[in-house]
Amino acid sequence: MRSMTNEPRAFRLTREQEEARRIRGYGLAIDFLDGYAADARLIDKHAPALFPEKAVLTEGEKGDRRRFGFVEYWGQGTPPKSGLLRYVGDAFFADSRTASFVWQAVIEKIENDAAARA
Repeated sequence: MRSMTNEPRAFRLTREQEEARRIRGYGLAIDFLDGYAADARLIDKHAPALFPEKAVLTEGEKGDRRRFGFVEYWGQGTPPKSGLLRYVGDAFFADSRTASFVWQAVIEKIENDAAARA
């Protein structure tokens, strides 16, 4: 038996968009030195409290490196626009295990690239 919803489609879409804004997770930042990746770090690896706020173009000679702006917010709902801790990172993950796996892979890549340059 198929269930039918009584909600209008626009209401469902609006609710789904609001829920998507509430996704909290973990950020990964990659630090560069002289144009090469030098280190990678997880942003707040203990609990999912980061919201991706926007994507910006920063750094590099051409300013063409895309990075995320994250907001740390422990409350419910959408965070307010001011008075929050802010971070810049390169990747966002909803799952801590995925974030840790990618972080380790990035560290290995950085180490392998450094060994190849030496």
